[in-house]
Amino acid sequence: MYRLFRETKMEDSAAELSTRSLLLQILALMISRNTPAAGKKPAWVYKINEILHDQFLDTLTLDYLSGIADIHPVHLSRDFPRYFNCSFGEYIRKLKVEKSLSLIPDKKTALTEIAYECGFSDQSHFTRCFKEINGITPSAYRKILLAN
Repeated sequence: MYRLFRETKMEDSAAELSTRSLLLQILALMISRNTPAAGKKPAWVYKINEILHDQFLDTLTLDYLSGIADIHPVHLSRDFPRYFNCSFGEYIRKLKVEKSLSLIPDKKTALTEIAYECGFSDQSHFTRCFKEINGITPSAYRKILLAN
């Protein structure tokens, strides 16, 4: 009787282990289908990125971009952070601030002028965005550059 109990217990353990293994395989498959493959991005991501870099000073809307990329605006809005690591608005502001980095070293150009040239509505908005991204104000950045 003890032998029968022991064999049954071993079979149950093997069945449980097998079941757990199958469940883990199913879970891994489900996760891999819901996350994009490493380094593999949909074609619309490259198209949107190119347009944003070329036209970030223009007034771009999700509707306009989704029309060009041939995807639904809600899909673009929802998936944008997945591929660009920030929201659409944040990405545009980062591009504008990036452009300002090349203009700031010219001490003849006022920061207000740079703000307008980079697509900001005023200098205070430019300063807030610049500091949020770089951790320093544009004027402090300029002082550091000119000190060297």
